[in-house]
Amino acid sequence: MLHRGFALAAGGGSLALAAALLVQPGPEAGDVVVLTGASVIDGTGGPPLERAALLFRDGQIQAVSPAADLAIPDGATRIDATGKTIIPGLINAHAHLNDGDEALPLREQLLAQLRVYAAFGVTTVQTLGDGRSAAHRAHAPRLPYPWQVGEESVRVRDAQADGDLLDRARLFPSGPNLVGATEVEAREGVDQIAELGVDVLKTRLDDRPDDMAPAVYRALIDQAHRRRLRVAAHAVTLEDAKGLADAGVDAIVHSVRDRDVDAELIAALTGRDIGYVPTLTRTLSLFLYETTPAFFGDAFFLRGGDAYRAEMERIRDPELQARVRGSAQAAAARKVLAQAQRNLKLLADGGVTIAMGTDSGTQLGRWQGYFEHVELELMVEAGLTPLQALVAATGSAARVMGLGELGTLEPGKWADFVVLDADPLTDIRNTRRIDSVWIAGRRLPD
Repeated sequence: MLHRGFALAAGGGSLALAAALLVQPGPEAGDVVVLTGASVIDGTGGPPLERAALLFRDGQIQAVSPAADLAIPDGATRIDATGKTIIPGLINAHAHLNDGDEALPLREQLLAQLRVYAAFGVTTVQTLGDGRSAAHRAHAPRLPYPWQVGEESVRVRDAQADGDLLDRARLFPSGPNLVGATEVEAREGVDQIAELGVDVLKTRLDDRPDDMAPAVYRALIDQAHRRRLRVAAHAVTLEDAKGLADAGVDAIVHSVRDRDVDAELIAALTGRDIGYVPTLTRTLSLFLYETTPAFFGDAFFLRGGDAYRAEMERIRDPELQARVRGSAQAAAARKVLAQAQRNLKLLADGGVTIAMGTDSGTQLGRWQGYFEHVELELMVEAGLTPLQALVAATGSAARVMGLGELGTLEPGKWADFVVLDADPLTDIRNTRRIDSVWIAGRRLPD
């Protein structure tokens, strides 16, 4: 663990639990804090800064420099991080807060899931399509499903403006998925979602005969931009990705998985600065549970604690595993994943901005928190360097989703970071070697 230059009272709770956690006692607001001696990977894509100092005050970074060059203010709290590696907090650019514990009020469901993400070093969550939980039936009957999830998510986001209170991942919601049958309906739907106060609008093309016509999704994207909303689109085919890019979408948030991407798509994405979020673990989850996965015994995975337990029991069911083994979808998913990884490499080599996202929080076995680390591993397996994968999960994810105060360790940004016991540039799995997680300059409980 990090050695602190002052005594701290013991923090209560465990990072493995999704129960309500208190922020670990630490510096008071206004205190200057500096971590020294670590290697800092700042999320910009530049080389790591060795023997660095990271200085922050009021939850915001003031300086990142060689420790020997930094004049540390008198009275600053000094923390020796020699031998550690510091990375920006991970950002999931395609997440969901949906299937929580429905015995809880909706707000508590959302907060519990955000705490699970934070336990794994995922300090920011961009949801794309809010609203699977059925809890509104008991706790929020006033709004039609799934609007109440988007409305409550906005309240949670607004409450995080006070960084001193953050004991969970930051949340940036999208509201419900939006599709329209006509141009008028699409524009009206945009206006309705915009009134929620969301950060991004999510739409989708599913490679189905009843998908929106190009004129309709063009109208949807145009209206969203008029309302100053970015648009993230679910798309899985090359043709749909090209159509959406031509219409001005801001991000494609699933892999193109029907064929190789081509120079035309690469030129469209790079020329319009459109981000690409591959969600490889989404496809992995379709065939992974033919047997009980070995990671069910992994201490890092078990940080998920009670939040994971019910799904673990379902996946251990021999009948479920037999269904997966006999599933045509599972058989096809292996080929789909290989195609998705190939396309990720082609797009990255072509200069497309890649952002990490997982589709976690939907359907069985898409683990909030843990799958973000598996996603990084699959990205490296596809041919990205560990540094490219880390940038996708930090600086690029913030850029794609318009989160300007997050994603990199630079002056003026929020002090959201993860301290690691090993270097992820030598092995991307070292992102799992978490010493501590910090959000807005406060260390979360161990």
